[in-house]
Amino acid sequence: MNPEAKAPSGDLMMYHFSKFDSIYQLRKMFERILDVIFNFARRNYNILQHRKLDIAYDIHKICYYGKGIQYACGDQFERGTSNFIEFLTCSIVVSGQRFVVDVVPIHPLNDIPKLLDASLQRVKNKIRIDKAYLDRGFNSAEIFRVLKSHKVKFLMPMVRSLTVKAAFDKAEACPSYVFKDFMVKDEPVNLVLVDDKLGIKRAFVCNFDIAPCLAYRFYEMYSKRWGIETGYRNLDHDFKAKTTTRNYHIRLFYFLFSTCLYNLWVLVNICVSLVIYGRIKDKPIITAKMFAVLLYKVQVDYFEPGG
Repeated sequence: MNPEAKAPSGDLMMYHFSKFDSIYQLRKMFERILDVIFNFARRNYNILQHRKLDIAYDIHKICYYGKGIQYACGDQFERGTSNFIEFLTCSIVVSGQRFVVDVVPIHPLNDIPKLLDASLQRVKNKIRIDKAYLDRGFNSAEIFRVLKSHKVKFLMPMVRSLTVKAAFDKAEACPSYVFKDFMVKDEPVNLVLVDDKLGIKRAFVCNFDIAPCLAYRFYEMYSKRWGIETGYRNLDHDFKAKTTTRNYHIRLFYFLFSTCLYNLWVLVNICVSLVIYGRIKDKPIITAKMFAVLLYKVQVDYFEPGG
């Protein structure tokens, strides 16, 4: 945009970034920044305060192609690699308010249920949770127990295990069927089988009651989670710096920094929507790319002499 402007060289930035030596310190630094953005929205615009909010958990994977590093997690082969740098993320799924409220780096030896337990405690200190939406990767009795211990209602698609397939056979003639106290190992949950618009039966698992005649609503409820996928694309393509470094602390800094930019983008759209329309629009008024340009312009005006 402005090749003549004075800016630090890439080597100089990498030199300073390489001084990071504590994952804990990096996380605490960015948690404070995320809290500033989040609390500003809650305090100044009276949102995210009183009503319960739906959230979604996801394991965000970033492809890693270099030599092994401590935090590279092995997973199914995808986009030319089976190694990924992974983060457990929690996002609000309300349209126009899709803040990322928690980010947890994942080590290959980490226990995901324990990470989820600690994350839920932090999230509950920030917002009141209504329902949590998770994908099939979280299908386990241990995850179900963690969510129940926090008294969080959850909904997720169910993996087709042998017992689930047997349930499909029983419910074949019914458009929807609810199996209460369906056992996953030693953990009881509700297994819900319901036809989609094409008549294809899908399986969901939850921990709250629903009448079979209303089970079709699960498709609409779970579709709220899909909105965060667009947010992750914005985060990856518009806010995250590209790097080939093997230094995990730098990669962690880049991801957390991009999360802060993403949340700031959500906040700016809330501010603009309320000023122009008097309400929060479902779709962003300012695109991610436009926001990056505006942010750069504000920075130039603020730091330039006379700005």
